[in-house]
Amino acid sequence: MSGNRRGIDARDEREFKYGEIYRIKDSLVDFPESQIVQRTYHWKRLLVITQHCNSNYDKNIWTLNAAPCSSQINMKRDTDLEIEPATGNYINKKTLIRLGTAQPFLKIDLEGPIGELTTDQKKMMAALQVKLAGVL
Repeated sequence: MSGNRRGIDARDEREFKYGEIYRIKDSLVDFPESQIVQRTYHWKRLLVITQHCNSNYDKNIWTLNAAPCSSQINMKRDTDLEIEPATGNYINKKTLIRLGTAQPFLKIDLEGPIGELTTDQKKMMAALQVKLAGVL
């Protein structure tokens, strides 16, 4: 699209699916608590697509919602989902999906997909999202 601030075509032809794992520059991820305590920035950070909606498949919608991952298991909150390494998910150690810090990202900033949660991990994430919404 012309006239955007980056001067690039922000459309993305990829289809983003619930539970897929991507990489993104860590500087593009916002953890609100980093305004209070020092945060270690990494070159890249993993994140998980947290919504299943038509916007994820529409090349004219530039953003999607995803939750960043963290290996700081000792910092687990009730809004985090702890997952284990499994075939196909690209996770190499226990990891938290920080659902409480899910946020919009530009699709063009995501690298991948590099992995995908297992069916059971997707079910656990969906169950936690329903719980956090107060439905159950």
